[in-house]
Amino acid sequence: MSTRRHLLQALPGLGATLGATLAAPAWAKPAAAADFAAAVATQPLLAPFKGVTDASGDRDCASALLRGRWPAELRGRFYRNGPALYERQGERYHHWFDGDGMVQQYTLGDGRVAHRGRLVRTAKLQAEQRAGRFLMSALGTQIDGGPPAGGPDAFNVANTNVLEHGGRLLALWEGGSAYALDPRDLSTQGPVTWRADLQQVPFSAHPKVDAAGHLWNIGTAGPGIVVWHIDPKGALAGVQLGESPFPGGMVHDMAVTGRYLVVPLPPVKLNFQEPVAGDGPRRFPMVAGEPLRVLVMEKADIRRRRVFELPPQMVFHVGNAHETRDGRIALSYIAAPDTWFLDQEAVALMAGRPSPAGHANLQLATLDMASGRAQVQGLPGEVEFPRIDPRRIGQPARFLVTGAAWRQSDLRNTALLHGVQVLDTETGRSRRYDYGDQVVVEEHIVVPKPGRTGELDAWLLGTIYDARRQATVLNLLDAAHVEDGPIAQAVLPYLLPLGFHGNFTAA
Repeated sequence: MSTRRHLLQALPGLGATLGATLAAPAWAKPAAAADFAAAVATQPLLAPFKGVTDASGDRDCASALLRGRWPAELRGRFYRNGPALYERQGERYHHWFDGDGMVQQYTLGDGRVAHRGRLVRTAKLQAEQRAGRFLMSALGTQIDGGPPAGGPDAFNVANTNVLEHGGRLLALWEGGSAYALDPRDLSTQGPVTWRADLQQVPFSAHPKVDAAGHLWNIGTAGPGIVVWHIDPKGALAGVQLGESPFPGGMVHDMAVTGRYLVVPLPPVKLNFQEPVAGDGPRRFPMVAGEPLRVLVMEKADIRRRRVFELPPQMVFHVGNAHETRDGRIALSYIAAPDTWFLDQEAVALMAGRPSPAGHANLQLATLDMASGRAQVQGLPGEVEFPRIDPRRIGQPARFLVTGAAWRQSDLRNTALLHGVQVLDTETGRSRRYDYGDQVVVEEHIVVPKPGRTGELDAWLLGTIYDARRQATVLNLLDAAHVEDGPIAQAVLPYLLPLGFHGNFTAA
């Protein structure tokens, strides 16, 4: 384990690296909000990308319109998070990932579904509310005339994931602190500092909580990679610092097993200083000749590690990982052949432009810890947002739930998803449900049925945007009969911005 002295020496460099990165010139100056409004008039599926304002970022519905049968035993809080505020003073962000985060809370029980949505009141959001304009450069938009960089949390938009753990509700982003919210009313409590000397050290957006309730996470910036261990009560149990085998690259998700942390590092450099226009150079290129690296570290001591080299692919999201009896690691992840979505599609969506979809499919890898060799099998199908039974994180899980797309139409000339599927990773067979042309499907999560143990003894819970109703709809499906579609729905009286990730907390 890295000594405390070495950790403290390295951590300021992590913050400085990220701050300098985000302050660098970006894609372009803000776009005109009026241009998006004109474009979306002919692209109804893109209406949620209009986003919210400071006023409409507070949303409340005491009782949504219910359809079907909501099981009495399904009680708890379903959370989602995603970019939501895209425009100020007629200016508009260029990239989907730039928007300020908005946490959604659906409270289920007592025969009703209530909704509450709140913008996360980060330091960035509050400063820009006071100024009445954008101040901070973001992933894809350059803002001139803002204050000097003040560390990673000066840019923190808290817009990627949200979960309850150890008595706290955490809104998460890629490169800064977790933000704590009060689950009773979603009021923002502030950035979480796990230890006084670890202030603003990146705490990434895809932590994994094992069956015993321990939370594992990473943080990356520049050459460093931080491994976090938070105990079931929400206290810091340990932190380690290591070096990335691909410094300056993009790292988004991770997996855990009983013994290891498994981190994909795609061959993608974050070239924030590269201007992009038309068919010019990309800011997030796949580096020629570089493989997809998978870093496997022992939880007890991350210096004991192996780096596997796989065919080059872009990876956002991991399904799961587990150790096999013969000492190997089975890993599932979603991969694409290039950075089309990051470089092009996420920009087209914000501009209201139709854009041909890229391709992302499920990959099943076997990592041999003894020999260092790896085997990879790709399965057909355009999928994203993989989720498994949360009780099986780090353990064998046969079934993988994803959003999916398998057809195009005049209304669907984008990478947005229209269906949900349950894939049997042992047979390669899938069952799926198509929500239809005028619907955008968001991530669906697995919620185990109380008192049941089978992987398919579960519900799928997820949101869609229904362009016909101009509303967001919460859907409940039976995991064992996904092809039958929703057994229950809760229709909100308004539409919400499309989000990224979320989790469920049983009551």
